[in-house]
Amino acid sequence: MKKTIAALIAGLMVLSTSGCGLVSRQNAASAASGTDASWDKVKSSGQLVLGFDKEFPPMGFIDTATGETVGFDIDMATEACKRLGIKVKYQPIDWKNKSAELNGGNVDCLWNGLSKTDEREKQFLLSTPYMKNNQIILVKTGTNYKGLESLSGKTIGVQSDSSAETALNADANATFKKSLKDVVQIDDYSKAVLEIQNGTIDAIAIDEVVARYYLTKNPGAYEILQDSSGKDISLAVEDYVVGFRKNDMALGKKVDATLEEMAKDGTAAKISQKWFGKNVVTLAG
Repeated sequence: MKKTIAALIAGLMVLSTSGCGLVSRQNAASAASGTDASWDKVKSSGQLVLGFDKEFPPMGFIDTATGETVGFDIDMATEACKRLGIKVKYQPIDWKNKSAELNGGNVDCLWNGLSKTDEREKQFLLSTPYMKNNQIILVKTGTNYKGLESLSGKTIGVQSDSSAETALNADANATFKKSLKDVVQIDDYSKAVLEIQNGTIDAIAIDEVVARYYLTKNPGAYEILQDSSGKDISLAVEDYVVGFRKNDMALGKKVDATLEEMAKDGTAAKISQKWFGKNVVTLAG
């Protein structure tokens, strides 16, 4: 009897192993043939799960007054999904963990002022750039800072794993960073601007589009650091893109084509006008 049970278990183990091998071979065959079910999966579910930082105005954020998810990227994604015949689910994520959220399958894309970098090109499949952005420095009005050298010995805040942090750590800005007293991590920019007012930090390295949102919301409270000639200082110039899993090319192509369509018929420009007062979309119209 024991021999019979042992033989049965051994047989089941062989079948199990064979089954796993078959699945592996099928997956390998799909990869080799270029089969990509990313769009079919989203289409069948009827929704695109969009990962975003809930405190990144004006690109994508939760309006504290209404509780609604709003922003430029939110409007762009809503329109794109409408044209694709699907709904969009806005999933707030910890932006520091965006790679794990995407590659772990918790979201279908990262669409919230995601800057194109060499590192992200290795990690993700990136859409065609749809907007340009500068990494600038925001200071409190009346501090009379002029030029990067004026912040020597000062404390600057930067959001963890942000493009501003990447720019600050770049070789081109090594001398400036070395001159600072300290670089502190901040959770979100809404808290950081208050810390400038309170004097906890002296400046913030921040996306220009976000900085200009706070300039509009609080006129006269903040200003962009300029050089001696009165020109806004930029730590880096970059492109905004949508991020997908590396192999989700079918989904990426669908979104790319829809964004280009929106640029051509003027819809993207209208959305841009709503949030920025001008057309900042760089897609060919």
